[in-house]
Amino acid sequence: MSKTDILLESGTNEVEILEFMLGSQSFGVNVSKIREILTYNPKSVSSVPEAYPSVMGVFILRDSTITLINLAKHLDVPLKDQEDRFRVVMVCSFNNLTNGFLVDGINQIHRCSWSEITPLPPIIAQHRPAVTSSVTINKRNILLIDLEHILADIYPKTRLVYHEDEDPKHAANIDQRHHERQMKHIVLAEDSPIVRAKTISVAQEVGYSNITSFDNGLDAFDHVAQLAARAKREGKPVTDYVCTLVTDVEMPQMDGLTVCRRVKEELGLKELPVVIFSSLINDAMIHKCKTVGADAWLNKLEIGDLVHMLDRLCLGKD
Repeated sequence: MSKTDILLESGTNEVEILEFMLGSQSFGVNVSKIREILTYNPKSVSSVPEAYPSVMGVFILRDSTITLINLAKHLDVPLKDQEDRFRVVMVCSFNNLTNGFLVDGINQIHRCSWSEITPLPPIIAQHRPAVTSSVTINKRNILLIDLEHILADIYPKTRLVYHEDEDPKHAANIDQRHHERQMKHIVLAEDSPIVRAKTISVAQEVGYSNITSFDNGLDAFDHVAQLAARAKREGKPVTDYVCTLVTDVEMPQMDGLTVCRRVKEELGLKELPVVIFSSLINDAMIHKCKTVGADAWLNKLEIGDLVHMLDRLCLGKD
């Protein structure tokens, strides 16, 4: 196992960012999402009728059909040089989907701490939710892209939607479940505005209305620490104040794996369930989740499974 794997698996709050270019602006994406980098060949792309405006078409990669998305067009980034020979395709895999993103070039990979990554000011974030945060490296401001948000624009099936009355597992006793859920407090850490809003919306619709949410891992950890201190002062279990912590992995200030590790080890809250809710769930990530003591891990597309898991952890029901 490489040193990089050990560091990233142990929840040391480090991340590797691939810096790429759109026009003259530097953007970044977590290396964990990158499957490979290809030279752009326009002749290999087949156009698709009535496709989303930023979808250029599809291409074949080792017998798999991959959708190609013009990232600059999707983000409305002006390009000063559109010579195709300088452009590359980032093939990314997350949420069990693989897509290609056309960019103007790749700069390099940077290792940094999530504590160096800051959320965008709210006044900016509300207008450009596809950009969630930024980091300054070598005097360059690198904007971090929320690729899940981009796919939610293009693929309706990636939007977080759940209707409990259509769920065969919860067809009975819905009103009773809603009443029981209202008594439980959940802490949510998610930096993507659209995912955070959708997750809260679904949770509230099924009765989990007592939710405290944060756009970065550090604030979520500090909040849990405050609840733990209060529980200790009042001589009660921490689960009387928060029944479950749900956290993304990729977040400014502190990543979800580090949040989980510090909650379990530093705060000693072994009894507090932590659910990793991420687009990066795969065998490698599951191993990391187990290493830091997470109680469950779910793909972000499986919002219904999150409701089931909250019921199991908070209510003791399947």
